[in-house]
Amino acid sequence: MKRVAIVLVLMLCAVFSLFAVSAEDVSSESIVAMLSEAGYDAWVDEEGDVTVTDQYGMEYWIMAYPEENRLWIQSGWTASDEITSKDAYSLVNESNRNLFFARCWYEPMSRTFYADYDLLYPSSGLDADFLASFLEEFFLAADIFTDYLIGEGAL
Repeated sequence: MKRVAIVLVLMLCAVFSLFAVSAEDVSSESIVAMLSEAGYDAWVDEEGDVTVTDQYGMEYWIMAYPEENRLWIQSGWTASDEITSKDAYSLVNESNRNLFFARCWYEPMSRTFYADYDLLYPSSGLDADFLASFLEEFFLAADIFTDYLIGEGAL
């Protein structure tokens, strides 16, 4: 039920907002402009992706794929030295069963937990209010994931 409510809220934000970028104009620069106008600390990093920070200073990355009308948002957190790969995989599997707005995974080579989400936007373009609402929901999901990892001694 929560998933349906969030999808409906995001859809309504997309329909009623007045500030949108056409699909062919979605770029890292246009995303930074929209996020900066909404009060976020955002910039284009050295790889050409958007880096944005949340209220706690955590960094998130947004990669634009305008040819697919898709944004990919991701963040990562270094695992504690005490956690084994087996335990890390168990924690992300548990998170994936319980979180509905993010996909969680673990990269053993870098010993990093990640959360990500693919956002598909309409061919009419990307709406600034929709993007900001989506980002807040992703921040919330990431907070839930990191709180869980901290509680389990994984971070």
